[in-house]
Amino acid sequence: MSLRNDTDTIDRPGDEEIAELLLQVGSRRISRREVLRRGIALGLTVPAIGWLLAACGGDDDDTAPTATAGSGEVPTPTTAPGETPTAGTPQGGGRLTIIVTGNIPDLDPQSAYDSTASSVFFGTYEMLVRLKGSDTFEYEPMLASEWSSDPEYKEWTFTIPDGVLFHDGTTCDAEAVAQSFRRFHKMQLGPTDVIRRFVSDPDTQIVAVDKNTVKFTLDTGNDIFLAAMASQYGPLVVSPAAVEANKTPDDEFAHEWFRENVVGTGPYKLREYIQNDRIVIERFEDFHGGWDGPHFDEIVFRIVPESATRRQLIEAGEADALTQSLTVRDVTSIEQAGKLNVLRYDSTHVAWTVLNCGAKIKDPKARQGFSYAFPYEDVRQGVYEGLIIRTSGPCTPTTRGYDPNGFIYDTDLDKAKQLLEEAGWDFNEKLEYWLSSSSDNDISVAQLFQANLQKIGITMDIVQKEEGALTDFNYSETPPEERPHFVSWGWWPDYNDAYNEIYPNFASASWTPNGSNAGFYKNDRLDEILDTVAPGVPAEEYTTLMAEANNILTEQDPAAIYWGSVNWYTILQPNIKGFEHNPIYLNTYNVYRMYREG
Repeated sequence: MSLRNDTDTIDRPGDEEIAELLLQVGSRRISRREVLRRGIALGLTVPAIGWLLAACGGDDDDTAPTATAGSGEVPTPTTAPGETPTAGTPQGGGRLTIIVTGNIPDLDPQSAYDSTASSVFFGTYEMLVRLKGSDTFEYEPMLASEWSSDPEYKEWTFTIPDGVLFHDGTTCDAEAVAQSFRRFHKMQLGPTDVIRRFVSDPDTQIVAVDKNTVKFTLDTGNDIFLAAMASQYGPLVVSPAAVEANKTPDDEFAHEWFRENVVGTGPYKLREYIQNDRIVIERFEDFHGGWDGPHFDEIVFRIVPESATRRQLIEAGEADALTQSLTVRDVTSIEQAGKLNVLRYDSTHVAWTVLNCGAKIKDPKARQGFSYAFPYEDVRQGVYEGLIIRTSGPCTPTTRGYDPNGFIYDTDLDKAKQLLEEAGWDFNEKLEYWLSSSSDNDISVAQLFQANLQKIGITMDIVQKEEGALTDFNYSETPPEERPHFVSWGWWPDYNDAYNEIYPNFASASWTPNGSNAGFYKNDRLDEILDTVAPGVPAEEYTTLMAEANNILTEQDPAAIYWGSVNWYTILQPNIKGFEHNPIYLNTYNVYRMYREG
């Protein structure tokens, strides 16, 4: 087994870390599972880990771990000081503590393309409209109070109410909204296709008709435009005054400033961001939605990279919420204990392994071979215990345009070896697989894949990266020659549309940093299909073309190894109310509507 931390991102373990592990074992402050995980990460030998497990005591896999504050800090209270509230009564004020797994490398909502950032943006920025409840095609007002289109869906108008302010105190009117969307279009970063799919000239096609009305004139009529405007990625409105005040000759959009600062119209404003510790947002008293009814005063996003610590915090009541960030076994154990609310729900998320198509695995036959070498059922039933289901390609059955008859790989090591040999693969080449150090599930998946490759004579190193650093790297300008062979990744669409799942990840125009195509995949026929579908086509043609695109991405010219569709969960303290889950808005919290019940 070759599992190591990358020294560019995580310091190489030394005597102090080993001593700390011994201290925790001696004081029984650590579970056997955590001893095993950390022992491997520290590079200890199997006999040494065995000695530590013996010292740790009996098997504790099915018992709840003892809660600790972590990092030597005083536990953060989850309610404001004061009198004990009456049971069953909605309580205004106080603090909501949400656990997240890593840093956020980019706080610019028009370039950031990760769900941890979106969890913060949902409290600090606003789209024009948002999806209603758990629906994926019904909308409700967010920043805009009204909207309409012409019968051809080419001209769209949105009404911005009077009295809306940005966090910097400047007015958000129709012109401010138009300027914000023009910035989003022109920066061409991250989720840029959310607007560029529909508009080619932002200066003439995104305009303020009057102080309350902003109009979008699309290149061609397309009814999916409203879904795009409700995306959690990209179409969030930023303060033009803040852009103007902080731009530089080399950065006309003040992007570098917005990477570390937040100026939106949302109900909460940024108070502090301490790397590797927490992000705190607090009430924006001038929020145009008002503060009637129960609302939290502040939201703390606590950064906790270790899965075992996340479980300790949520079970001890030192945190109020977490989503999709524990081992499946821990989730089942918590659910059986019955002390916390565990909500399970469908998603539009597919987990996959990015293949380095641009440099290191260029031959489609080699990519097919690696796809056959992947341990699908061990991952779905072993690691995820049924939370991942067997589906075809990069879309889920929940997603508009999914092909229910699409090709699906099964593990076949003989076929894998045969295809790799036919591709002329050098079996002596050592491979690298990168993943987030905060995901025990991803580590387990990579280890299973590593074991399968060993059976056919291939060696693979597993490299752990801090989550924020991995995200930043994936969206960087680093060429494919300097990237690993494999990266644990996955995706769900910005809005409910197979085109939008595929384009950001696999179109050649989406090579990072212009999108999320971190494997530098290119297929001319796929690009042609996406160009055809983008402006809108009849439903029957759309279904046919998306099925062809799926077959290209799976059977013909695989761009990734697709694990399957992921079912999601959120764990809440039983007195936290108002949370709404949505298959599109994954890993986010509608914090303005959430409250604590006494």
